[in-house]
Amino acid sequence: MPNKIQQARPIPTLRGYYAKRGRYRATATTEELLQTIPLAGFRHHDAPKLWNALKRGQALTLRRERLNPHDDKAVAIDWVDHQLGYLPREQNQLAADLLDRDEPLIARIIAKRDSVSSRKQLELGLYRMRPARGA
Repeated sequence: MPNKIQQARPIPTLRGYYAKRGRYRATATTEELLQTIPLAGFRHHDAPKLWNALKRGQALTLRRERLNPHDDKAVAIDWVDHQLGYLPREQNQLAADLLDRDEPLIARIIAKRDSVSSRKQLELGLYRMRPARGA
């Protein structure tokens, strides 16, 4: 029996986060959706081999790569200890700027598609924590 890939530390999906398909903007109560963005570099990293373990609503880590020789605003997308890909160069400015200011950001899988185009297989939501009420 093949080993099942598991996260080292579980990141819970928000309660009620995906109560209804397509309602990801309205159901996230502790996070603010900033941008929806496709995953770039899908076939060049670990995303294909982890395809069956990746689920909608799953939290992913954004990692800033300031010394990336191809893109000075590069933002890598990781799950556990695996790099899945990057935010596309033409859409990574917001995430890079917020990460450079140490803002707490998270990416979540919004859509997972069996698509011919590797840029359309995983669609991510870029989120930041909502300020606490009364703050």
